[in-house]
Amino acid sequence: MQGYPELPQQQQSYGGYDAATLQKQQQEQQQQQQQQYAYSTNVGNRDYGSYYNPANIDASQGGMASSVMNSGYGNQYMQQYQQQQPYDGYRGGGPEQWQQSYSYAQQQYAPTMNKTADAHSASLNPYAASTTAYTNTAAEAADSSLNLGSEQPCAAPNATDDNGLRWTWSTYPNTYRDSKQDSISMGSITLPEMIIPLACMYTPLKPLETSHFIIGDPAARGQQCSNCGAFWNKHCYREEGKFWVCLACLRRNPTPPNYSIEHPALHYETVEYIIPTQASTTAGGEALTPAKKHTYPTFIFIIDVCIPVEELETLKQNILRCFNWLPPQSLVGLISFGARVTVWELGNTAVTRCYSFRGDKEYDPAELSAMLQVTDAMPAKGRFLSPLEDCEFLLTNLIGELQCDDTVTPGNKRPLRTTGTAVSVAVRLLETLYEKLSVKESRAAGAAATVSTPVLKAGRVLLFTGGPCTRGPGTVVCTEKEKMMRFHRDIIDGETPYYVDAYNMYNGLQQRLSDVHASLDVFAESFDQTGILEMREAVNQTGGTFICGDTFNHEMFLKSFQRYFDRYDPRIRGPETPGGESQCAAFSVRSAFGVKFGVHTSVDTLVCGVLGPCLVDEKANKMNPNRVSSPIQIGVGGTTNWCVSTMDQAVTYTFIFDTATLGKKSSGGTTGSKDPHSNEAKRRFIQFVVRFNTPHGESRVRVTSVVLPIAPSSPVVDPQYFVRHQAFDQTCAATLLARMVVGILEKHPSKWDDTKRWIDTVLVRFVRRYGTFTPGVPESLRLHACLSLFPSFLFNLRRSEYFMVLNISPDETTFKRHWLMRETVDNCVLMIQPALYSYDIETPIATPVPLDSCSLRPDNILLMDAYFNIHIMWGTTIFAWIQAKYQDEPEYAYFAQLLESVENDALGVLSTRYPYPRFSRTDANGSEARHIKTRMNPTTTHHNGAAGGAVAASDRSDVIYTDEASIMKFVESLKQAVVSIVKDGNGVNSNNNNTNNNNGGR
Repeated sequence: MQGYPELPQQQQSYGGYDAATLQKQQQEQQQQQQQQYAYSTNVGNRDYGSYYNPANIDASQGGMASSVMNSGYGNQYMQQYQQQQPYDGYRGGGPEQWQQSYSYAQQQYAPTMNKTADAHSASLNPYAASTTAYTNTAAEAADSSLNLGSEQPCAAPNATDDNGLRWTWSTYPNTYRDSKQDSISMGSITLPEMIIPLACMYTPLKPLETSHFIIGDPAARGQQCSNCGAFWNKHCYREEGKFWVCLACLRRNPTPPNYSIEHPALHYETVEYIIPTQASTTAGGEALTPAKKHTYPTFIFIIDVCIPVEELETLKQNILRCFNWLPPQSLVGLISFGARVTVWELGNTAVTRCYSFRGDKEYDPAELSAMLQVTDAMPAKGRFLSPLEDCEFLLTNLIGELQCDDTVTPGNKRPLRTTGTAVSVAVRLLETLYEKLSVKESRAAGAAATVSTPVLKAGRVLLFTGGPCTRGPGTVVCTEKEKMMRFHRDIIDGETPYYVDAYNMYNGLQQRLSDVHASLDVFAESFDQTGILEMREAVNQTGGTFICGDTFNHEMFLKSFQRYFDRYDPRIRGPETPGGESQCAAFSVRSAFGVKFGVHTSVDTLVCGVLGPCLVDEKANKMNPNRVSSPIQIGVGGTTNWCVSTMDQAVTYTFIFDTATLGKKSSGGTTGSKDPHSNEAKRRFIQFVVRFNTPHGESRVRVTSVVLPIAPSSPVVDPQYFVRHQAFDQTCAATLLARMVVGILEKHPSKWDDTKRWIDTVLVRFVRRYGTFTPGVPESLRLHACLSLFPSFLFNLRRSEYFMVLNISPDETTFKRHWLMRETVDNCVLMIQPALYSYDIETPIATPVPLDSCSLRPDNILLMDAYFNIHIMWGTTIFAWIQAKYQDEPEYAYFAQLLESVENDALGVLSTRYPYPRFSRTDANGSEARHIKTRMNPTTTHHNGAAGGAVAASDRSDVIYTDEASIMKFVESLKQAVVSIVKDGNGVNSNNNNTNNNNGGR
């Protein structure tokens, strides 16, 4: 087995260590191993990847500048505490009641445009004023005595590492499972002792360097554990030439043949195995080529012909253009629908033939096959599904000749759409394709002249619709326009006559799509709802995509459609050599099909579940029934094996772990134990294994193996231990809670209030556990800087669209939940808490400002990045200058440059954002200003007027008309709840100052 020959020196060094040094260090580590093969506690920092150091950012902050060039958007939302400027929320003459600090996080919009994203901190009190508030001398002394031969944990890096991992905690203890659990309701999840569970955000297809790839099958070469199936890795204990020990089950396995210290798996935490495929030959030794026709994915286009003529023309042009982005060997199909469903034959170039369905009834699969005349003699391949290179001319003509539906629709009725039937027919075509190919190959195998290469099950169903389904299966609303589509209140009250049937119909299609490794991608462009709420399981659980907008000729669709193919690019790409030729082109892929992934953990760690687009892999569960999962299930739980039809390199999953695996507490305890065999002397092992097929039919296995230090838990878990080591990643934790909230609301749509109360409970218990305070004195509450943003994130989460019932449609809620459950942490944070930047004459560059109404000034320009929305808002004075056309005057060139700077910064975000966001420009009193003001903290409302008379009485642009509580009131309530005296089971007052955890974790 070998890595890439191009960069052999990278396979021999890792983190600055050469092979000889590594071998010497490994020999020293082997002498320290115990006979029970516990992995070493003396691993260097290099075993945890290279983390971003917050201390190195100070110099880069001074060079913040705007670029007038259109360049990439970095999507780096790293928590860096550069500024903590105390801000008095009350500018009146009265006594100070609350102070708030704002900490900004760096956001790289372009190589020449370094910005800091607004992070609205809820520090509760200025950190500078309470530098000793959280210091516990006794606790530090106790902690220093509990070294236990293990290195101190590093601070949370607050960024995704090279493995595609980002953890909520950089260290985590093993705890006891308490028999007294929280009362569980449908709108809540059981909380661990640490309040926030150990979890990670994992991007399985994060791009790797060439040296991380290995050609060969690891299972055939002895690199998998014979007991549990885990892979050998750089962390496992091994004796040269004898054996290696699996860290998941402690099974001893023989050393693989042809063992080499230079193997990439022994140098890198993440490696990717490329499984070679045997070339198929005939009896005469001639290589067979027909199988290669089946090693590319299938694309079926479903086009709605009930949309307006101008939109249909634009849609057809974009579909024709996308053929240039598909592999010529890929199979394509075409279905159009309106009042009827039409399936077009693409294999007959002499005569154009199509099959039409009324679509007013539900057809079973056998009936559809009979109506399409799909038999062994007349298979779907070559008729309805044909290679693009063979049918491109005919397909281009068919799409170009598509006309709008000829059914006359009265003005008071909706068009007849048979969306559900069209999707069902597309799924059946994929099923018949693989059924017929499998039968054909199995018969030919007996003739000894067949292809042994298996058929690649991979496909995408692309649905383009401009309105709701009104006929046949999947109907979401009747044709009468006087009947409104369902809203959140209708779903909560159960007044949805079509919802259950449509939802169940698409759920059935979801399982059939998963069986053929295909996904459903929906492009819904309409001012009204289109019914994606009912389709969500068929899209989400297969790895599909929702792209929503207003019309098909709008820029939002045009840009998003192009970037859809950029992200899911099925073509083979590779790094270009100086000569211009592409070498190792098959190594770089952006998407995967038929993905199966699992997790191996050490015995002290259980898996609660996964949050993200996936299903339980039933087949893998039957083969490996002994893998234990946590009794607490979150998301898709109860297993350690999952599957999804398709995946791209940006999809990020949340894995949640359960560490309450210790036995019952003994009466004696083990205070201050330094036994190297004790729990604290070990490390936590977690391995992610992802198996997938590339778009060109290649099988690969990516393995990511990491170890984490286990925090001390004897005699009790000290909350200040994690504060001192800054082990908490509050950005990752906020994303975790947001996904958990979405998971709860998906299962229990009517439990909005219960879920919001659960979020409040989590925050109160978290601050009570990790903050310092005097019981009964709210002003004494202090939070460390590494925790100060967390309350602000949850405050904005409670006010976001994910908790809205009014003024938002169920389809829009579904769309935004869909992207929250699949994007990276940096993007998810923008969905929860937008970034706000200010520009003015004195500072014509992007300056992060609080997400507060006090940031609204007449003489500044605001740029808000809320991920799905990008807005520019001019202050009243700036807008008056624009109306007076000062920017056109030569003497006011600086004003023109200010406007241009804001525009270019906004275009820099728009140039790479996927899906393409809604973009608007408005003045402070314009109609579009509501998009910014509704996301701001309402410090200045119509109840209290302008703050401190800072603005003229006639200028009310900074006033927000709302009855919602501001963050000041939210924090005051939080303080009162946290410092309230709570009694433990023995009636004794307890709080975190004396590190009493009887109440802190529950």
